[in-house]
Amino acid sequence: MHENVGPRIFGKNLDNQAEKASKNLKSKKDTKLDELGGKENLINDAIWTKEGLSKLDSPQLVSLYQQEIYEFLYEKEKSMGEPNFQMASTKINDTVRATTVRYIVKLVRCFNLKPETLFQTVDLMDQTIPLLNPEIGELELVSLTCLFIASKYEEIYPPPLAALLRATDIKTKDVIEMEKEILNKLNFNVISDNTLVWLQLIGEMLGYNCKYSDQIKQRCMSLAETSLTSSLFLNHKKSAIALNIFMAVEINLGCQKTQFKWERLTQHQKPSNESKTLKLLTYILKIK
Repeated sequence: MHENVGPRIFGKNLDNQAEKASKNLKSKKDTKLDELGGKENLINDAIWTKEGLSKLDSPQLVSLYQQEIYEFLYEKEKSMGEPNFQMASTKINDTVRATTVRYIVKLVRCFNLKPETLFQTVDLMDQTIPLLNPEIGELELVSLTCLFIASKYEEIYPPPLAALLRATDIKTKDVIEMEKEILNKLNFNVISDNTLVWLQLIGEMLGYNCKYSDQIKQRCMSLAETSLTSSLFLNHKKSAIALNIFMAVEINLGCQKTQFKWERLTQHQKPSNESKTLKLLTYILKIK
């Protein structure tokens, strides 16, 4: 499912995409620079559509190695055991976390950041909460710091810290100190195999019917973003969430439209209709 996750671009491809995007922007009379984020991200414009989907002609899709990557990530996830996030043992409740995630989603859209940045930010935040056990009033600082860290890794032109803090009372030095604390607590392991990574890999394994691909991707992304806000998904493996998202979309649209090739999955089984995660995702699709 490479359509909702943009690949890395290097070397000449980077220059070519930037030049192409620059020409496209100059041809549009109504193009405006991002007033909050400063310099417009030409590379993102070259790769991403306005709907947050990557373009088919993006380079570096590495489809040749997707089976090996899929098997490697499966073994890595398996070795980590079952997720065990205890929200009750922290000072943060479900409502506060959900509100904070929705705030991060708005910021990501405001600055035209990649979906990868959003999912990495939320995953960083969820890793940090049990380690620091912050007060409710400190969660805004924690979440913005996680966004700052994730954007520096995922974005070619990350938004300036001053722009991220413009609508808050948080000071730059507070974010820098929190960044040091988070990185030390995580031992600088800030990149994880989040739901979006699995959504991409499993989607590629399942294949797509081109006629309905955009509709499928939009519904999958909608469910994936919803899974970020609900703490009900915290104790589910990311691969299981991705699997159930595809199953929910298949139920919603019908097999004749999705045409997923479940037999291609060598490490996972097709989710059961009795799956609690699947029932929740199917319900979310119905009310949207």
